[in-house]
Amino acid sequence: MTELDVPVLVVGAGPIGLLAGHMFEQLGIKALVAERHAGRLDAPKAHALNSRSLEICHAAGLPMDTIHAKATRSNEGALVRFMTSVIGEELGSIPYERQDEAVRALTPWPLINIAQPDFEVIVEDALEGASHVELRRQLEWLGYEESGDVVISRLRDHSGGEDILVRSRYLIAADGAGSLIRNAAGIALEGIADIAHNVMIHFEGDLRGLVGDRPAVLYFIFGEAIGSVFIAYDVGKTWVLMHPYDPATTVLADFTDEVCIRLISTAIGRDVDVTIKGTRTWSMCAQVASTYRAENVFLVGDAAHRFPPTGGLGLNTGIGDIQNLAWKIAAVERNCAGTGFLDSYGDERQHVARSNMGQSVGNAMKIAMVYQALGQEMRQPGNNAELEKRLADPAQRNAIAASIAMQAEHFDSLRLQLGYVYGDHRDADAGTPINVYVPKAIAGACLPHAMLAGGGSTLDLIDPGSFAILAGAASRHWEKLVENSLVPLRLLVEGRDFQLAAGRWTQTARLGADGALLIRPDRHILHVAPSANADEAAAMEAALNDYLKIPARGQV
Repeated sequence: MTELDVPVLVVGAGPIGLLAGHMFEQLGIKALVAERHAGRLDAPKAHALNSRSLEICHAAGLPMDTIHAKATRSNEGALVRFMTSVIGEELGSIPYERQDEAVRALTPWPLINIAQPDFEVIVEDALEGASHVELRRQLEWLGYEESGDVVISRLRDHSGGEDILVRSRYLIAADGAGSLIRNAAGIALEGIADIAHNVMIHFEGDLRGLVGDRPAVLYFIFGEAIGSVFIAYDVGKTWVLMHPYDPATTVLADFTDEVCIRLISTAIGRDVDVTIKGTRTWSMCAQVASTYRAENVFLVGDAAHRFPPTGGLGLNTGIGDIQNLAWKIAAVERNCAGTGFLDSYGDERQHVARSNMGQSVGNAMKIAMVYQALGQEMRQPGNNAELEKRLADPAQRNAIAASIAMQAEHFDSLRLQLGYVYGDHRDADAGTPINVYVPKAIAGACLPHAMLAGGGSTLDLIDPGSFAILAGAASRHWEKLVENSLVPLRLLVEGRDFQLAAGRWTQTARLGADGALLIRPDRHILHVAPSANADEAAAMEAALNDYLKIPARGQV
């Protein structure tokens, strides 16, 4: 039996596991990413990478030009349409998130649509040649036990036919919604399972001619194929039909190619020539793990939370998870943080997951308003006579338009994407509409984006491996703190180390001319010093040491 020793074992090479590899490589932490499959599953899953996720990808050094080159054309992924069929009558449309240039005042990276397999290929290709991280396929995780502060995992190498023992200080479960690691650790999921059941039909076909001048990233169908939803990853090639089914009367084998093509043709509104690439059944759930940590075992992504797809928040929440966890593990490995520091991972990320889950469930339930306006029942055969009657009635037509307009927050959640806050101020925006994001320089929030003179963003000033003090031009009290810091800490002074393209940074951050922000490696604000003096410097040092669980100066 082969035995390996590595600080971090990541199980699962989906998007979150692969991003973990990039982050540990960047941080100089040796890690093994183990994936049981020999190749990549090519069925499209998630399709939206929101602004915060793209900011994290950029910080991790991923090739952003390549990612954008694979994204859905902006003019084809900008709308959600509500239709009687794809070629039938349009009931209404809503913008799909904010993908335009106007959002660049808030983020350097507007949301894009990209098929998850395409994104994974880019992330995996970029990991080639890594010096600290190894990705191994056909390596199936079987179980683990803990011995002191070491996690001993047993894996099966299907390429060589042998078992491998991996000793690691940390085991990261990026192994998906059915996580074997989560189950082995005895961590329960809290929430609702099996809200609804759907079959995903992945097919290829050039439907650009049928779509014509009505392209969309999502088509909600309310006619004869009521309940069906199309995802157009590429209207000229790659599509998915989500179709409701009853597991009590139907099994996956019932969805033959012939049946699938018939379902697709009905939802499109005419017979079409498409190729079925695969089918998969799935259950809509709303669950968050009761804890994200069991000793040195950590859950990330779908292993930690399962949301309805309504809102596109699942994958994006997982990207935030691994960003939060990776730098913290690196801090502990470098003896820059004390016992208990890693508990902050779950403390911070569980709240985000619960908030996003609540919004996703609300989005799913709110769709019922459209059914009601159309005189239809969710997940019941369509009543075409009633539908035609209501569409012909101007008053009913206004009610239908109003019900569709009420779905706007489903497809515009910029505050959830960019505005989540850790710690004491995490509910600072409670009651604010989720489509309203106002950047704030408060503890726990992400550093507000502002364009720098010469290009780039204030976000680019933060190194993923160190804390930073961003200080006003008049600041004079931070140098000693940096010199005596027990952790990597950089001082960046406005006018000396950076300059905004327009205006003054201290005014943007609502600080005095000598004020400063202490920024974590993940770009979240740890401490706000409105002005510079000895007391503020001491408070900033205390905030840093308290957060990292450093008990006393010179001791870790």
